[in-house]
Amino acid sequence: MKISKFICAVFLLSGFSASANYYAQQDSLGLPGDNLDLYGVLDLFKKSENPEEFEKALNKEENKLNNLDLNHDNKIDYIYVIDKTQSDAHALILRVATTETQTQDVAVIEIEKKGDENAVVQIVGDEALYGKDYIVEPSDDTQKAPEKSVSSNNPEEHTTTTTIVNVYHWPAVRYIYRPAYVVYVSPWGWSHYPVWWTPWRPIYWAHYHPHWHPYHMYHRRVYTHRAPTAHNMYHTHRASSNNGQHRNNNQVVRPRAGRNVGGAPRESKPVLKPRESRPTVQPRESKPRQGSQPRHNSQPRQKGQGQGRKR
Repeated sequence: MKISKFICAVFLLSGFSASANYYAQQDSLGLPGDNLDLYGVLDLFKKSENPEEFEKALNKEENKLNNLDLNHDNKIDYIYVIDKTQSDAHALILRVATTETQTQDVAVIEIEKKGDENAVVQIVGDEALYGKDYIVEPSDDTQKAPEKSVSSNNPEEHTTTTTIVNVYHWPAVRYIYRPAYVVYVSPWGWSHYPVWWTPWRPIYWAHYHPHWHPYHMYHRRVYTHRAPTAHNMYHTHRASSNNGQHRNNNQVVRPRAGRNVGGAPRESKPVLKPRESRPTVQPRESKPRQGSQPRHNSQPRQKGQGQGRKR
């Protein structure tokens, strides 16, 4: 009896694990951005006091948010934050140094003031890591699940009514709009990291995804930029590298047609050897038959020779 219960429990656990893995793969972008959940990043920014504290929380191993390895050295990349400002607009750039001379933007938090004590915020994933128009914004400031989830990639499935959340009371937002605010620029970069930070090994995306998926209830994906000044300003500062264009090998995603999934090498077509050239056969020299005269006389014909008599 105990053995049968144990077997049933094993089957239930394996079935639950397979089901969870299936739905996790359905949410996958198949891009490096899978390893930094922007819903979780936006939630972490909401709880941070200022940009410096936000950068520190973003790179803490215990927060289990940063799982990026863009330069494929099997070590987590340090994400540093740079604030670019213009009038009442801020663009907090999340950037990674992939080599000593190259950097890759991961995402940008765009903030724009719309009035007295009124501001909007969106986080936009870099196209190389998340695809085109990957925009996430808060959907309910009370952190209650919305009536309809907006996690689909199909714009036709989005809700028709949208409530724009005022984020001016978020601690980090109020901090950057203080009169005495000094624009934050991270002092860290390639081979220059804070003493408290030590890189760790990335984990498989199937294990990473369930930790941050619940935060998708509190934020939504949209296709409209709410902070146009910050968005247009950011594009003059965007950084991209060759390393950031490739998908991380530690991801576990569903196969897609026409793509090389999972970092497996493509089958190389066999190289056809050129046909060996045959030796050139020299034509045989024709010898005249004995007793026969050559058809043509090799001597030039003399004038008047062979002409008939004049009448």
